[in-house]
Amino acid sequence: MKKGSLDTLKALFKKEKVLDMKQLCKALNEATRVTAFRYLRQLNHLTSYTHNGKYYTLPSIAQFDANGFWYFRDIGFSVHGTLINTLTHAIKTSEAGKTNAELEAHCRTRVQDALRTLLSTKKIARTKPAGRYLYVSPDPMINARQIQKRIAMRSRQRLPAVIVSEILIETIRSFPIEPEIDAVVKRLSKRGSLITREQVAQVFEENNLRKQTRN
Repeated sequence: MKKGSLDTLKALFKKEKVLDMKQLCKALNEATRVTAFRYLRQLNHLTSYTHNGKYYTLPSIAQFDANGFWYFRDIGFSVHGTLINTLTHAIKTSEAGKTNAELEAHCRTRVQDALRTLLSTKKIARTKPAGRYLYVSPDPMINARQIQKRIAMRSRQRLPAVIVSEILIETIRSFPIEPEIDAVVKRLSKRGSLITREQVAQVFEENNLRKQTRN
């Protein structure tokens, strides 16, 4: 490997943040894709989980959020690597499984084809409580808990929109700090709100917010 070529790529990544193969080959004086990949491996590159893995960046550039994602415009990178691995982790670690819509909102991309692959390889399982497909862990003991949790969530009374809005507004005000249930409850209480901790926890759960509490 030529050190000058590696330095050229590092400088280009620093400037552009994210590159595709065409840009890489051009920077390396029309090198072949095979050669470009060799240089990428030397740089311990990251591959986007969106756009069919078309884009690349460097670990020193990606700033992953609490959910393990980093986005450059509409290009997504995950600490779990591929979309397949990202979905597997999200489904297996979910308390109540995940629907297609929830996974697409979580990953900001279409997931149906990847879910079919995961089902065919038995890396996840699928069930249909209450008439809607739910993707769960393939482990029978774990998915039983996930399904029970989902049924409990659906049977729970929905909160009035005004309460949900008030909680979400107070949660947004905490950004860029990660939202915490107890912190939101405290701020609501200071404003004289009668919203309970249980209601805040319900909104956090239903909107896939982090459920942190202070010790």
